[in-house]
Amino acid sequence: MNIAWLFMALAVLLALVLGVLARGRREMVLDQWTVAGRGFGAVFVFLLLAGEIYTTFTFLGASGFAYGLGGPAFYILAYGGIAYTLSYFILPPVWRYARQHGLISQPDFFARKYASPALGVLVSLVDIVALVPYLVLQFKGLGIIVHAASYGAIGNAVAIWIGALVVTIYVMVSGVRGSAWTSVVKDIGILAVVIFLGLYLPWRDYGGIEPMFRAIAAAKPGFLALPEHGQSVSWFISTVLLTALGFFMWPHSFAASYTARSERTLRKNAVVLPLYQFVL
Repeated sequence: MNIAWLFMALAVLLALVLGVLARGRREMVLDQWTVAGRGFGAVFVFLLLAGEIYTTFTFLGASGFAYGLGGPAFYILAYGGIAYTLSYFILPPVWRYARQHGLISQPDFFARKYASPALGVLVSLVDIVALVPYLVLQFKGLGIIVHAASYGAIGNAVAIWIGALVVTIYVMVSGVRGSAWTSVVKDIGILAVVIFLGLYLPWRDYGGIEPMFRAIAAAKPGFLALPEHGQSVSWFISTVLLTALGFFMWPHSFAASYTARSERTLRKNAVVLPLYQFVL
């Protein structure tokens, strides 16, 4: 057993324990299980939203995009910042309406807001269609990361089943509180990786971040710029706007806003969450 095995085993065990203990002595009625009794402060809303938003894409998708395509990957930084700015104005009214009417899901919101149960059903179906491939991608990413980190000792399928089992256990026991607490482990891990990969390696190999980008520009001229065709400036602008406007329409991000203690909590997070873009 190498150090990677030990680290991953401890991380999984810690996530499971934190997720289960997050319940505390609370009775897990539906309101507690789904939206934590609408009692999360700024820190836990931040952790929950960050946990929902920054997933295996942070390690695989964004880095692979940047490595393969260069400049167009900057759209990831742009749309996140715009989406968080919009959330400052959009999420507080959503939270207020959900609290007034005791709503706990995204379909609930649309069904009640527009007095249309049929619309609620449609939103539910769209959510399912959107989330199934999303979950598949997350689990596949998990399998790839664990397989690589274990030097091939742990197969993709085994990693996926272990991850799915752990998540199922703590979510069944603690609901959304389990997700928020396990995000603590994930955020600490991401921060450690970012400091190592994003700061230490450039300084070790190039003498700093700016010299690293200069070396990239010298090795592949134009790699850090947008191409004239394909993923051009028009693609960049349209993709950023489209992604930013639909950012909080994802059901897990939309419903996570219900857990906030107040509208002010959501506005605080709208100010702070853009800082998380630095991990990309």
